[in-house]
Amino acid sequence: MKPVLLVVAHGSRDPRHAATVHALVRRVRSLRPDVRVETGFLDFNIPSVQGVLESLAAQGVRDVVALPLLLTRAFHAKAD
Repeated sequence: MKPVLLVVAHGSRDPRHAATVHALVRRVRSLRPDVRVETGFLDFNIPSVQGVLESLAAQGVRDVVALPLLLTRAFHAKAD
């Protein structure tokens, strides 16, 4: 089984943020249909990173590549 690419976004109360992240992930999926790409958010939006990882583990996925997608200088970009 190939590793799953988990895009980790910080999340925002502004719905445009999640929409932008989801649009970017759709584009990646269209360019790389051979790679399973999932999205998880650190705050404010769902699914959470923890929730995605738990779901993947329940499906038997053991290899995940986490890709931080911190688009702004929000808290997580500065502190995590």
